[in-house]
Amino acid sequence: MIKTELANGIARLIIDMPGRTMNVLTQEFVAAMSACFDAVLKDPDLKGIVIASGKPAFMAGADLGQMAGFVKPGVTPQMVVQQAGIYSALFRRIETCGKPVVVVANGTALGGGLELMLCGHYRIATDDPKAQFGLPEVKLGLLPGAGGTQRVPRLIGIVAAIPLITQGNPMNAQAALKLGLINEVVPTSELIATAERAITEGRVKSVAPWDVKGYKLPGGDAHSAVAADAFGAANASIHAATGGNYPAPLAILRCIYEGSKVPIDKGLRIELKHFATLMQDSVAQNMIRTLFFAKQSADKLARRPADVPKSSLKKLGILGSGFMGAGIAQVSALSGIDVVLLDRDLATAQKGRDGIVSAFDADVQKGRMKPELRDAAVARLVVAEGYAAFKDCDLVIEAVIEDVGIKAIVTRAAEAAMGKDAIYASNTSALPINDLAAASVRPQNFIGLHFFSPVAKMAVVEVIVGRNTAPATLAQALDYIRQIRKTPIVVNDGYGFYTSRCVDAYIREGLRLLVDGVKPALIENAGVALGMPVGPLSLGDEVGVDVLHHITHFFRTREKDAWGDDKHVPDRIIDSMAAAKRLGRKTAAGFYSYPAGAPKHLAPELSAEFPGKGIQPEVAAVKERLLYAQLVEAARCWADGVITDAGEADLGAVLAWAFPVYLGGPMAAIDAIGAAQFVARCDQLKTSLGARFEAPGKLRDFAVRGGRFHTP
Repeated sequence: MIKTELANGIARLIIDMPGRTMNVLTQEFVAAMSACFDAVLKDPDLKGIVIASGKPAFMAGADLGQMAGFVKPGVTPQMVVQQAGIYSALFRRIETCGKPVVVVANGTALGGGLELMLCGHYRIATDDPKAQFGLPEVKLGLLPGAGGTQRVPRLIGIVAAIPLITQGNPMNAQAALKLGLINEVVPTSELIATAERAITEGRVKSVAPWDVKGYKLPGGDAHSAVAADAFGAANASIHAATGGNYPAPLAILRCIYEGSKVPIDKGLRIELKHFATLMQDSVAQNMIRTLFFAKQSADKLARRPADVPKSSLKKLGILGSGFMGAGIAQVSALSGIDVVLLDRDLATAQKGRDGIVSAFDADVQKGRMKPELRDAAVARLVVAEGYAAFKDCDLVIEAVIEDVGIKAIVTRAAEAAMGKDAIYASNTSALPINDLAAASVRPQNFIGLHFFSPVAKMAVVEVIVGRNTAPATLAQALDYIRQIRKTPIVVNDGYGFYTSRCVDAYIREGLRLLVDGVKPALIENAGVALGMPVGPLSLGDEVGVDVLHHITHFFRTREKDAWGDDKHVPDRIIDSMAAAKRLGRKTAAGFYSYPAGAPKHLAPELSAEFPGKGIQPEVAAVKERLLYAQLVEAARCWADGVITDAGEADLGAVLAWAFPVYLGGPMAAIDAIGAAQFVARCDQLKTSLGARFEAPGKLRDFAVRGGRFHTP
């Protein structure tokens, strides 16, 4: 695990954990590193110690799998402090060993990896621009628990430390050097030699600055005026950004504030206390389960049929070069795949290609892409006049208008030109795959690939398996999604699938609130307070009123069949807005107005038509309706067999429509409420608001059995 080399009075400790692609913090690592220090410190001729990595990266952080033991029943916060404290204790021992310690990073150092670097007396990083440095624990509902909240402020000052730790964004080595986290940046091949030279030349002290008598924090301690301003501004921005739903950023502020006023050892104890509290909080547990374990499982293609050989897509056909088709082509070309664009005519296809090239050029101008990468991707994009161009494509993705008839026409034409083993996928957002596959002569090769807008930024793809979709088709589709570096969720077919049904439920509950006399501003603010990125009306504009109008007949038919005549069904709002061409952001007019050069605002027409009742409901009541609308629809998707894996359902909710991650996802949220309590509340909402809150029978049976979607 740790290779020790001793020469010329300098000990090299090379971390190379067996069976892992990256080094991580584990109990075994602590024991091994402690033993190495015991051994090398016995050498009377020891001049210093260099800690390095034997892997391409330095260290990724803590092993979250081992940390699962922190939340088992019966584990107290005091026990978490004791268990998690071994990492902090090891780093403090390294820091106070009495010999100069230089830590060199040949690649990425995140979380506990950066905390290990910080306990060294001197830090050197590679100049590799791909290497990342940061403390991202806040993004999993935690805080750095091995000294990060204490050493960073002592190194770079409170003002610079606050955004670094509370936001958790990584940086490259040059940025870390400028900030003061790293002492030197050198080529990878020179890391060890530079570290040893720094020791032999006496440039590395054997004591941390904060252990020297008279030490003062750079820029002043927590009582200074500049620090007070920084804490005040951070507190306000955190509350605005999180709505009080995420405790980690505020806990980090407390660690920095309280720790900066005491010696380092006491500060480390303060940090551990707050870490233990967060670790056992439901928010961190939900975020870790969904954003780490569920995402890791999805990215590893856990749902991929194991007996199908792995595949690599070489040539992709895109049918429809509009916004979605062009987006799919863009990410595919960037991933090294040759792409053929086809539309109703060559000029339209060329317009789609030109838009992709413009997007690449903009990224180059902003420094986000190298010109040579742009040129290679552009060279992979070709336009075609006819379906014959699809003859060599391994996969063709259809991204035309949401119309069953039109999709049937292009499906037959494309399949006639494609190879017999090629896959055909529809990028539909709501039309049942079984219905679309009826036009196919080989439905076993037909699958749904629901991308999200904008494709380049959205991380998830909803994979819809039809009645006749073959395992090999699913496997190859998942291989393609991994190839373009997206995360897949796999669902079974059904109207609206999973994500579209739940998004629609959120938007339409917002419209029902309008009909019920709730003021538009209250509806929108309640959605944001719930933890959604935007309110339901704003989301309706982003999706597009025309899209909502186009799929309304599916939802309308289903609602009447399931719930009878519901006077609150808001189809008339969608219908009237579509007729008036108020289609949302795309037309600069929808539920909001979008004046040129000014922020969007709720459309005056909306408030005029729906002025609201005199007595408005409490925000909590509006939040509950918006939340339960999503939860009960997710429960129906589960009861209908559309979703079958709770972790994947939660992940899809968070990645696809930005369901509040502090709740973990819809299934985790139902667990938190309790299935029986959730069903009981649905019954109450059904009585007061309508049959749309009817809990499915399968969930009722589940509740009676005391069922949970996730093991506690």
